[in-house]
Amino acid sequence: MYSQPPPPRPRHRVPAVGIVAIAGACLLFGCVAGAGIAGSETAKPAAAPSSVAPTVTVTETATVRPVEASPSEPVATPTPRRTQKAKTTPRPKPRKTARPVPRTDPRFPTCTAAKAAGYGHYRVGEPEYEWYEDRDGDGVVCE
Repeated sequence: MYSQPPPPRPRHRVPAVGIVAIAGACLLFGCVAGAGIAGSETAKPAAAPSSVAPTVTVTETATVRPVEASPSEPVATPTPRRTQKAKTTPRPKPRKTARPVPRTDPRFPTCTAAKAAGYGHYRVGEPEYEWYEDRDGDGVVCE
């Protein structure tokens, strides 16, 4: 009836020894190549000798001497400023709110108990409708 599923494809695994050998070969090749570049004659020296002699330049620095105020000139004294504190108004105390009045009728275990207490006739869309079973399917419970 059903055909046999195809056999699973074989997985090709590289042994750990092969991975280590490849990594070692790459490391060895990198070291040999680096040594070959460093030992080549085409490498330029870091600083080529220059035929220009260094010269020394001497510069003078002017120093600023403090100037004293003469006694005939009035010295301005800073006057402290008075800062005004920001006026803060105390936060009003939170008002205690009454619990919201439930907008649904009390829940009863059965429609018979609800009708006996004077409640009933709940239509589709009212929260109380979901509490009871609408046996005849007309959209009204506790009739």
